[in-house]
Parts: sequence; C-alpha cells; structure tokens
Amino acid sequence: MAKVVLVEACSHSPFLFLKPEQWNEIRAARPPAPRNPEMSEEDNLLQHARCMAAFAELGKRLDEAKPDVLIVFGDDQSEQFDFNNFPPFAIFTGDEYEGYRTLARQGIVPGTSREWAPKTKESWVTVKGHPELAKELLLGLSRRDFDVSFMMDLPNKEHGMGHAFMRPLHYIRPAFDVPVVPVFVNCYYGPQPTAMRCYQFGRAIREVIEASPLDARVAVLGSGGLWHTPGMPDSWIDEAFDEATLAAVRSGDAKGMAERFDAAGAEPPPEYADAAKTRWIDGGTGMYAGIGGGTGETRNWIVAAAVADGRRGTVVDYVPVYASPCGMGFAYWDMS
Repeated sequence: MAKVVLVEACSHSPFLFLKPEQWNEIRAARPPAPRNPEMSEEDNLLQHARCMAAFAELGKRLDEAKPDVLIVFGDDQSEQFDFNNFPPFAIFTGDEYEGYRTLARQGIVPGTSREWAPKTKESWVTVKGHPELAKELLLGLSRRDFDVSFMMDLPNKEHGMGHAFMRPLHYIRPAFDVPVVPVFVNCYYGPQPTAMRCYQFGRAIREVIEASPLDARVAVLGSGGLWHTPGMPDSWIDEAFDEATLAAVRSGDAKGMAERFDAAGAEPPPEYADAAKTRWIDGGTGMYAGIGGGTGETRNWIVAAAVADGRRGTVVDYVPVYASPCGMGFAYWDMS
C-alpha cells in the first residue's frame, strides 16, 4: 500500500535564486513600497543565509524520508495554461517532462522583458514523472467528486514545466532524481478555487494515496507563497496573515488555515477599484474570487497541510524579505 511519509511546504520566490547582493538593485527597479523597511546589503545577506539553511533542512528531511515519488502542488503562471483553458485543478500524467531548474529568463530583474536562458545541463533538466500514481490520483479524485483536468505532455515544451514545480527541487533535491507528479492548483487567475475546496482536495488526495495498491513511499510538497504581490504599487508583506498561516501549521489545523484564507478574501480589497492594481488581484481576468497575486499561492500550502491534516507541523523558518517583498516560509510535517 502507498504511504505518505513526509509533507513539506516552501516559498519559491525568484529572489531565492539570485545573489542577495542583487536584491536592492531589483527593489529599486520596482514600484515604490514605502510600507517596507529599507534593508542594507548586510541585512539581505543574513536573510538569504536563513533561507538557504531552511532549504537545507527541508532537503535533509526529504533525503531521510526516502520517497519513491514526490507530489508537488504548484500554480501555473501562463507557462502551460492560458486563458483559452485554465482549469482549477490538473495533474500531469506523463512519463517525463523538462524545464528550467530555476530562472527561465536571463538578467536580474524578474518580471521584465529578457532573453531566455540557454538550455544547458546547468539550467535545463529532465524530470521523471510517475504515471501510475498520477492516474490513480486522477481516477480516485473523480470518484470523490473532483473534476480534475489532466495533461499527458506539456503543451508548451519550449518554456518547460512551470517554475513552481522546478525551483524548490533545485535546493531540496538538486539531483532531480525522484519521480514527480505535478498537481496544478490555479492560484493566480480568478476565479480560483476557494481555500476550503483546496482543503477538501488535499484530504481527498490523502485518501487516494492510502487506498492505492502501489508499494510506494510518497512525499508531498506545497510550493509558493507566502504573502507577496511584488510588482504591485505599494507592495508590502502582511506578516500577521503569514503568522496565522504558520500557527495553523504548528497546530495541525489545515481547515482553520483554509477558513482564515477565505475569510480574508471574502470581499475585494479597496485596491480593486484601481486599474493599475487590479491585475495583481485577479490575474487580469476581471473575476475576483478571493486572495490573488503571489499570496494566492498560499492555496498550495493549504492543499499540502490538508494531506497532513491533524498532524502538527514544524515551521523551519519565516523570513520577511522586504526587498522583494515576500514572506518566505519553510515548513514540514513528519508523517512517520
């Protein structure tokens, strides 16, 4: 029988894959964010070191768990899906996929028009899928009233698999030698699934895994978050929001995490009337459906937490990187 042996969650901000000496230069090129404290280069070096130490701890835990397969919950930011078709949930069922290990574009300013990075062995990698488990998830979820899309290959092979599924492994499994089942959760583009639906989704995935006849040790990773809207005018970090999320990790209360997320996004924020800010909230669709922007990736934490529901998690670290700004979170749940 298949068994969940470890659940992890972490941020995947591009700042984590750049030199901290570049952070303030990038901050200067973005819209003003007066609510964030200014950070010195020394501050940035210390914050970067904390993030790297947290990744190292997650990598150590993953190594010790000895998984046969890793399920990654991540969002697609128009890397494979577009407005012709954008499902709330989808699963990759193919044998393998390719993608950039970290940053797909050359240059130091994320979000600007830059050349594609060369596809060398240092920047581009092939990752094995796990079709058997992926198909079991797809069928098992459909029997539990989830209508999940699937892809047997990448529609956009030139871009490769989205960054949410690639970047964390660069640090926690740099050999990319564990088969991965990418599970897509729409976090950016309204209407996104509610956090409560994400909670139910994670619980159902746990049920499917534990009912599977596969002899497999399964690890799970929620990729993204926490609070960040780095390109939005007057961007900031709601540290209280993030701390509530992390408190739910520590207490094993995935449902409470989902309830707070949905309550916080029940009504459009005042900024929704500002055309310059709207696309950071609903992804440019004109359909508000809860917290969007990078903060919407907290949904991936909620799905992961739901897989571990009832288990108390460990927060490895939380680093509010004001230069981005992004609340960088790192956590795990020991399922042994």
